[in-house]
Amino acid sequence: MKTRPTWPVLALVLAALAVSGCATMQTRTSPREFDGAPYYATYAEFRVPDSGAVAHLPIRADAAAGVGNQRSAMLVPLLDAMNGYLDEAGWSTRLDSTPRPEREAPWAYVGRASGLAVSAPDPSDPTAMVIQTTSPSRRWAAQLRALADRQHAGVVLVIALGPGEYSLRQRGGLSLRKELQLGTGYTVPVAWLNAVDAPIHVLHLTGLLLSVDGKVLRAGAEGIIARQPNFALSLIHLSNPLTDGDVASVLASLHREDLPGQPLAWQVALQNLVRKLLGYP
Repeated sequence: MKTRPTWPVLALVLAALAVSGCATMQTRTSPREFDGAPYYATYAEFRVPDSGAVAHLPIRADAAAGVGNQRSAMLVPLLDAMNGYLDEAGWSTRLDSTPRPEREAPWAYVGRASGLAVSAPDPSDPTAMVIQTTSPSRRWAAQLRALADRQHAGVVLVIALGPGEYSLRQRGGLSLRKELQLGTGYTVPVAWLNAVDAPIHVLHLTGLLLSVDGKVLRAGAEGIIARQPNFALSLIHLSNPLTDGDVASVLASLHREDLPGQPLAWQVALQNLVRKLLGYP
């Protein structure tokens, strides 16, 4: 004969489920709107610790932005180059391992308001550029704390590489010229006849600066490459996404010709991201 669980047993089960749920719960900040690049927001006061106390996790493909297995594999050579560059730069020290599971990691969304999980600050303008962050779960944050304490870190950088959608801007005055602001000091001219409200597909780095207990201190993004809009497609609001060839060009041949020495665009983006996340001008 089957027996029914007693109320104390049921209470214990429900309490265990509640604790488990709290451990995996994540919260989002309210979206913040940008007037233009650079795309950064500060969420709590912080002081950059002395040299050697800044840590980072390996740069990963941004699964939260919809990077599937096929696209993730395509990004591997670029991710390897970025991680090698970051490890050798001396700005921070890589943590020994990565908290799990990845789905409970913190995340920064930077892009058009139309791509937000919740409504934008001004729902009437889906083209507004906004930022929104998602905190890590308590379970993920506890693992981060243990790793950071072991390596005497004061803050931790969390960086992801993935696709995004940005908006064109009309230049001031009576000019018909349009531009795409990809990031810090990085503006790309766009043919005037393209629709200003059409989304522009980009490959960008998003990042967060976390306290050792997982609190989001600062977040932002730097664009690397944009798919030049197609006039005909923009008129009927069809997407023109980045191709494998676009992404492959980032690794070896996409240079910032507007800068001295013409450095690789992804290196400049990574430098700017780390500097801006740490609060440097």
